[in-house]
Amino acid sequence: MITNIITALTSAGITAAPSSEADPSRADTVPSLVQLVDPIVDSNVWPLNLPADAPDTNGVYSLAGQSSIEVDGYRLGRVDTYVLSLRAKTFDPLRTMSAQLIERVAAHTDTESWEITDAATDYEYDQKQYRAHFELQATSLAMSAPALPAAFVHPAQASTTPNELGTMNVRQTITEHIAVVLVAEQAEIDAQRRSITQALLGLVSTPHGVAPLEYAGGQRVAVSGNHVYWRELYSYDRMIRS
Repeated sequence: MITNIITALTSAGITAAPSSEADPSRADTVPSLVQLVDPIVDSNVWPLNLPADAPDTNGVYSLAGQSSIEVDGYRLGRVDTYVLSLRAKTFDPLRTMSAQLIERVAAHTDTESWEITDAATDYEYDQKQYRAHFELQATSLAMSAPALPAAFVHPAQASTTPNELGTMNVRQTITEHIAVVLVAEQAEIDAQRRSITQALLGLVSTPHGVAPLEYAGGQRVAVSGNHVYWRELYSYDRMIRS
């Protein structure tokens, strides 16, 4: 049934994959960070520390931490936290650079969601430079070819009825619950939930299915940046016998 669900979601325009194939290590958010910052500092941005011949206006970034977005034990997304420092000899250019960074982060649209989670300014007396510090978080999908809207699919639980034969033979009906974890932008989550319902409701499992796919409930499980992770639950019945 997992394969049938993924096929139906793909046909509905949703990038779908088994949750078991999710791999957060695939993501590399550094190129996106550099792309955000480069125009602000005329491409004078470096990781970790400045070279000796760096110009007065520059930027330095470092990776401060990583965490996973986990649903039912599957790590479906990753959140990278960066610290970015912008420097300038006078304050007004620094203020302009900071405003540009805020605008670029707000306007960023991609499979990675960026947000500024903290900010501060100070003055570096030894170097006689003004500095603006930003904490930025990038949320990425744990997919080989990420694209929104996306869905991860995995078995969630199963329940069964007692033996229907009452003899030495066994025949039981199993209700299988399948989790479909939708990932979409906040403004699109309701529309994409409706798309999933249209694609999956009434889907029939073969060869052992005895009842079509039904909706069994859902809830938001995570929000990171502009990404919402919403777990939908669907169920169907299948027969087993000895």
